[in-house]
Amino acid sequence: MAVTLKEVARMAGVSPSTASHAIRGIHPGKRALSALTIKRVREVAEQLGYRPNLLAAGLANNKTFTIGVMVANLRGNFHERILKGITETIYPEYTPLLSVHNNQPDREHREIEFFIGKHVDGIIAAYSGYQQNIHIYREIQKYKIPLVLVDRGIEDFQCHLVKSDYYNSAYIAVETLNKLGHRNIVFALSGRQSENTNMLIDGFKAAVSEKNLNESAEIYNADMPASSEDDSKNLAENIVDYIKSKKPQTTALLAERDWLAYEILAVCQERGIKIPQEISLMGIEDSDPSALRCVGLSSVRIELHEVGRRAADLLVKIINSAEVGNEPLAVKPTVMLRRTTSPLK
Repeated sequence: MAVTLKEVARMAGVSPSTASHAIRGIHPGKRALSALTIKRVREVAEQLGYRPNLLAAGLANNKTFTIGVMVANLRGNFHERILKGITETIYPEYTPLLSVHNNQPDREHREIEFFIGKHVDGIIAAYSGYQQNIHIYREIQKYKIPLVLVDRGIEDFQCHLVKSDYYNSAYIAVETLNKLGHRNIVFALSGRQSENTNMLIDGFKAAVSEKNLNESAEIYNADMPASSEDDSKNLAENIVDYIKSKKPQTTALLAERDWLAYEILAVCQERGIKIPQEISLMGIEDSDPSALRCVGLSSVRIELHEVGRRAADLLVKIINSAEVGNEPLAVKPTVMLRRTTSPLK
């Protein structure tokens, strides 16, 4: 015979409602349950083999205890870090339904329709950037499903948003390189245009102006975005050709993303260009490989785990009818200095 919640509550010495809140990891009203109470209830539940009847609870509360989570891709660890922050925050009350749109607009459309059809309690989504899909996000709001976007917003679309502070990412990169004595700085862009890229450019320009580097620092932007491995290699070669041809010599190179910095590192190694003796190199994102000793890439760390955690926390508050602000949340970055940068001699 299945163990009931009343039996768990009796054994733990609490009321059934307190036992329910402790097991589901939520607090009743404005009163916070103590860590000791939560621990005791969960230990009793585990000892008795209690399994909550989510179907019955869902019917009673008009909830499914699921959250739709849609990311752009799982290459590298960009969205993986966001996903980790989300899942850690919604556990154990909610189960994530994960989808990946791979920047395919038809797939993004279909996955959101799937979430709506499953009556999820809320949705956290990484928007692809395709304008033709804005209407499907409006459908989410039409069905009154709480929605939080991560990493990028949608133009002319009022929605909760949690993202990295891209403006400050470029700003503190220039500030750090300048403190190391560098003035001849090039910011290499991949050619992809987005809201986040524009914020990086604005942050770079602001730091350049403030540090009086207008005559020595500049932006290199690719004519066409790299869409293949060969394109990425060619882009890196073009960037290295450009900075080596400049007079006076470029002493520091900031890459829009770590993956571009890796490609530049490879080209420099092939050509015998010493990093950081000849050129200091820094990326933006701080992907996991950057910290490897064989790579040692200096990078501006985008706190993606924190982006995911805050997005999930915000969504749960909205689901539970808590008051939240409408302003986008921007998570501040930090600089990680490693062996690819050094003071200018």
